[in-house]
Amino acid sequence: MTTSLESDPRLPNDLRWLMALQLFHLQPWFLFRHRDEYQFASNAFANEDIQHRSVLTFARRHDCDDFAGLEIVDGSVTSRVIYFHPGFASSTLPVPGPGTWDICCGTYPDVFAFLSEVIAPSMRDWALCSDASEIDSDYRDDKIVG
Repeated sequence: MTTSLESDPRLPNDLRWLMALQLFHLQPWFLFRHRDEYQFASNAFANEDIQHRSVLTFARRHDCDDFAGLEIVDGSVTSRVIYFHPGFASSTLPVPGPGTWDICCGTYPDVFAFLSEVIAPSMRDWALCSDASEIDSDYRDDKIVG
């Protein structure tokens, strides 16, 4: 049996708090519903980060390859958020050499700092361009009854 995200003590409480409130869709950002949902992005980060860090990716911006992950230090997930844009280099397309391109777009002390400095402004920008009635029903959590 797997532990639900909001009950997983290995994750920071601020992220678990958002999960408990079922805040997964923060258009244009999406938070993970399963711990390894964005493992492919965590792998890309580990391969491409010029500082050789690791993350547990928990958020993805759906209109581009922007991701956010909790930094992993000595095998433990920390509260520090790293916002990154990997190149997803394949064996046929080499990653730029160390020091030539930093995939890190920013770092934040915790999930709420990332939410307020990155996600909320993105949501505001989208709300200025698109009426709420235009939001695809696939983005809505059908477990919530209004």
